[in-house]
Amino acid sequence: MQEEALKTDKSIYSLVLSDSVVEAVDILARNAGLSRSAMINQILAERVAYTTPEMRLRDILAALQGSMNGEFYLMEQSSGSTISCRSTLKYRYKPTVRYSVEIYSRGGQKAGELRVSFRTQNARLIGELTEFFSCWAALEQKYIAASLNRNIVYTIENGRFSRTFSMPSENITDEELGMAVADYMAMFDGVMKRFLGELPDIEAAAAAAEEGYSADIIRQAVII
Repeated sequence: MQEEALKTDKSIYSLVLSDSVVEAVDILARNAGLSRSAMINQILAERVAYTTPEMRLRDILAALQGSMNGEFYLMEQSSGSTISCRSTLKYRYKPTVRYSVEIYSRGGQKAGELRVSFRTQNARLIGELTEFFSCWAALEQKYIAASLNRNIVYTIENGRFSRTFSMPSENITDEELGMAVADYMAMFDGVMKRFLGELPDIEAAAAAAEEGYSADIIRQAVII
C-alpha cells in the first residue's frame, strides 16, 4: 500500500477575532501563499512550539532546493507535498528531464517518491532511457538494497521511472532528509548522462554507469 502524502488531523473551530487582526493575518497569508486558516494554524503552532506537517514539509523542500546543483532548474511546486525541477540532456536536440519529488508523512517506512519523465517522442531515446533505468535498478540492488530497511519499489515504462525513498533507520533532521533527496537526484542525473554518453556501445555505457555509481554512492551521507 502506498504511503499517504503529508496529512494531519484537522477539525473546524469557531474563533472570535478582531477585524484588524484578521486583516493582518490575511496579509501574511498572501505573502506566504497560504490560506487564512493555514496561516493561523502556522502562527499558533510556532507559538506553542509544535512542528506541523506543513512546516516539516517546508523545511524539507527548502533543504532540497538549497542543495540542488547547477544542473537543476526549479519548476512549480504543484502541491503541498510535491516539488518539481528539470534538467537538460546533452543529446542532439537536448530533451528535458523532469524530476518530481513527493514527500510522505513521517512515521512510515517510506520517506517519499521520485518520478522521472521526459518530453520526447523519439523511440530510440525512449528505448535507451529504459535500458538505463533497468541498469540503475540493478546497480542499486547490488550496492545498497541490503542496507535499506525496506525493499525499493520501482516503476519503469516507456521513458518513465519512479522509485520510492526508504526512511533511514537512524534519526535524521528534515533538513538532512531534504539534502539526501537532492544528493540522490544529482547522482541519478550524473550517472544517467554518463550512460547515454557512451551509447550506442551498451557494454561501455553500463560500465560507465557502474563506475559513476560506485564512486558517488560512497559520498552519500544518508542512503535512502
